[in-house]
Amino acid sequence: GLYYYPSGTELAEQFDDGWRYALMPNKNSDEISYLKEDQIKPLTPEELFSEITAEIDFYQQQITILQQQLAVLTGGFTNA
Repeated sequence: GLYYYPSGTELAEQFDDGWRYALMPNKNSDEISYLKEDQIKPLTPEELFSEITAEIDFYQQQITILQQQLAVLTGGFTNA
């Protein structure tokens, strides 16, 4: 999530003004870390492409596995 602490507010006086990013280590975690905008380094386009491609490959493999399991359970018959 994103938070913004405007100058002159109590939160800005306590934590400094500016943007804060609320980050979870993973989607199943209940831990949250708060980072200031200058603590985050965006991925390069190449790094972003690599991350997205790896995630697509992972989910395509999961789909293939599920399709194979479905074929075993249905004896090869599907409604698709």
